[in-house]
Amino acid sequence: MRAATLKRHIDLHAWVGILAGLALFVAFFAGALNMFHHELHHWQEPAHDDAGPARDASLQALLDTVLANHPEAGQRMYLIPGDDPSAIWRDTVDGEPVWRTEHAGDFNDAGENLAVEGSGLSEFVNQLHYELALPKVGIHLMGIVSVLYGAALIGGLLIHWSRLKKELFALKHQGNLRRYWKNLHNLVGVLSFPFHVIFAWTGAAMCCVALLALVMSGLVFGPQFQSAFTEATEAWPTPEASGNPTAMAGVDRYLARAEQALPELEVGWIELRQYGDENAVVDVGGSVHGNVGHYAHVVMRGDDGALLTTTGPGNRTLNDRFLAPVYSLHFGDYGGLLVRLLYFVLALLGCLLFFSGNIMWCERRTDRQGPSRAAAVMLRLTLGVTFGVIAGLAVSFLISKPVLYSPWSAWTAPAERIAFLVTLLIALAAAFRAPPLTTARLGPLLCAGLYGLAPLVQGAFEGFGGWRDPDILLVNGALWAVAASLLLVAGLRGRRQRRAAPHPLWTGTARAAAGAAADPA
Repeated sequence: MRAATLKRHIDLHAWVGILAGLALFVAFFAGALNMFHHELHHWQEPAHDDAGPARDASLQALLDTVLANHPEAGQRMYLIPGDDPSAIWRDTVDGEPVWRTEHAGDFNDAGENLAVEGSGLSEFVNQLHYELALPKVGIHLMGIVSVLYGAALIGGLLIHWSRLKKELFALKHQGNLRRYWKNLHNLVGVLSFPFHVIFAWTGAAMCCVALLALVMSGLVFGPQFQSAFTEATEAWPTPEASGNPTAMAGVDRYLARAEQALPELEVGWIELRQYGDENAVVDVGGSVHGNVGHYAHVVMRGDDGALLTTTGPGNRTLNDRFLAPVYSLHFGDYGGLLVRLLYFVLALLGCLLFFSGNIMWCERRTDRQGPSRAAAVMLRLTLGVTFGVIAGLAVSFLISKPVLYSPWSAWTAPAERIAFLVTLLIALAAAFRAPPLTTARLGPLLCAGLYGLAPLVQGAFEGFGGWRDPDILLVNGALWAVAASLLLVAGLRGRRQRRAAPHPLWTGTARAAAGAAADPA
């Protein structure tokens, strides 16, 4: 590759990384914790006694109770089986769609809901992952970031392909900190390249599909494209209510029909549309294990359980053949716990990749162009966002249990989000006041302490015997793994600092020099 072409790819890789790096850091860090979304949902709930839910925890009983309290829930509802089944339905508040969740254990024998609004930690982590917790615009922003992410990966591959063997094990000090972090960045990027390709591709596909449909509808095919696209991407057509109520076949009939149509299906949910209407449609969905695209659907009429369609491995439309692997590869749920643990580790390494990439850009810009206010601001912003997001989520975990068991338990979910935002703002303010070297030294240690403390707080409020529960143990183990990772990074940084003087940018002298240059008087 000619030198001029290589330089263009290096510049493209650097600038795309800077534009997308911070958003990707947030998505990857939240995504690492989101690998245990189901377990986190269990972790955030109040501890139950061994007796379990007080009333019959069947799906049919839960469905009847929810419909009795919320008749509109039948328009669209999901039933999730389990020891304490849950119902999730879409409500409308002030014209905006809102998803609500109730569990069988929330009701007494009279069907009265005794539960109060509790923690929303799992949903907040999920929102932070896929839309940066920015409603409406966040998912489209992440789609654009995913496209930039893919461009950066292509540039990085072209840059390092010719010297791949030489750089693969070049994690050496070589006289300065910048060289060490460059080698570490290259090593992590090369080893985890396939993983990042998967996420760039699936992230762009999931986040940009609606934006692409809107553009194609408005500029190319016209209004009819939107309806055709929606029909093609849905597992089954959305029914319209006829206004004629009729008796439904019941949950047991739906499950029996699904088992008959697809015996290997492991049921994960039951989706109900227009339940109670003669046009009602029911989708018994779940997984057929042993396939990357493992999602499957058995769709039937709601009134008599008559089979409409069956979709699964080996029986998919062209559209579904593309979308099923996209979701499976992105969520990492095709290979059990081992694959999810691997995704968790690779996601944390991805955070290190984006963090080190931003730092390298700041130092490289300062070395080539002299003291730069832009580099100084970018370094401080990187440190503030990085440690602000890490510490913010830790504080959300820490306050979740104390608020949940207080007289203000209904404010648990808002308190978790407010705590995250306040912590992030404090971290940003501190990063712009203190020298970057101080932030880099104290940030990992403080965050590691917060993550190490969160499981202890959970055990103090709910009993340490609850750690025997596999879900609780897995979430607490993930929090401790984050703490251990931060301590490892802090140790590496400290060791390298002892062997080489820090870059002037880290001590604040580069920013001071830039200010003096800008004001010669």
